[in-house]
Amino acid sequence: MKKTIAIIGGGNGAHTMAADLAMRGYRIRMYEDSAFIGKLSVLRDTLTIRCTGLLRGEGRIEFLTDDMARAVDGADYIAVVTPSTAHRAVAEKLRGLVGKDQPILIYPGGFGALEFRAVLGEDCPVIVQTNNLPYDTRLDGPASIYCTGMSPVSVALFPADADRTVLEDVMDISPYERVYEDVLESDLSLVNPSVHSGPCLINIGAIEQQALRGRFCMYEHFTFGAAKIDWAIDAERKAVGAAFGYRLTPLEDFCEPKGELRWQDIYQKMHGAPELTPITGPDSIWNRYLTEDCPNGLVPWSELGKLCGVPTPTMDAVISIYSLVHERDWRGIGIDLQRLGLAGMTVEEIRAYLKTGVK
Repeated sequence: MKKTIAIIGGGNGAHTMAADLAMRGYRIRMYEDSAFIGKLSVLRDTLTIRCTGLLRGEGRIEFLTDDMARAVDGADYIAVVTPSTAHRAVAEKLRGLVGKDQPILIYPGGFGALEFRAVLGEDCPVIVQTNNLPYDTRLDGPASIYCTGMSPVSVALFPADADRTVLEDVMDISPYERVYEDVLESDLSLVNPSVHSGPCLINIGAIEQQALRGRFCMYEHFTFGAAKIDWAIDAERKAVGAAFGYRLTPLEDFCEPKGELRWQDIYQKMHGAPELTPITGPDSIWNRYLTEDCPNGLVPWSELGKLCGVPTPTMDAVISIYSLVHERDWRGIGIDLQRLGLAGMTVEEIRAYLKTGVK
């Protein structure tokens, strides 16, 4: 019999995962925060999510709730499908409710495993996180999604030496391509902060002036300059990864170049992928492509660079410009080593902690 999964979140990815898994026989319940659940009245009434595009059909969930205790009670797995900006709040709501026998799956990770472990402490169950959301998807109406593609994902365990039998179920829930050495390798392999930063930075004017210019489509506006910025960010995070002993290939995996990755390969991928080009957005400069990817992606990458002595000038420039445009100190707001439970640790101590979960 298929397992019971509590899906935490009510956005594009959460709706799509709920529908996909329900159509495949999983017992699904969904949780959405009380501040937002009112927008899901159609789903609350019908308990049915309609799918078009690559996924077709209707997925029926067991219930939708804003009561976290009810959502996770008796669930075999807890799937957190939210922006990374919500991870800490979700972890705090799960404190005292989640059992050691209820693995937490995070889609995508975005430093989620380390944040959850810092909040839940010794009571934290095994965590599996991905480097990407498994779906290219958007809500196109109440309780209705349009899925344009399936994104390949890879996974990581925290702690890395945990019993890997959990990955057998994960492979059925969301098939993955590889298992990272640990969750930090996964965090440094996130695709979005490197892919979104270039086009969003270059096109801030177009994003701000949609009322005059019409709807903005990021991949249509993916310029040569945007690709060069993304390439530079990717090179910097690879250098940070190398200092921790990783050989990172996130954009190679994404773009599949014939040889060494060039900015031209990134440009070609963004303009030539049918699963990406129909996607609209960002709809404003406050879209998560900027306000999530910067503080929860570029900032911790940059902070890890400082820890291991690797310069990250392009990341730092994007962080500074976004801070100016938004009139917010994204470095001060973003994920730092203290929040991840890594402050004061050396590279060697961090690697040991990632493996064992013990400091």
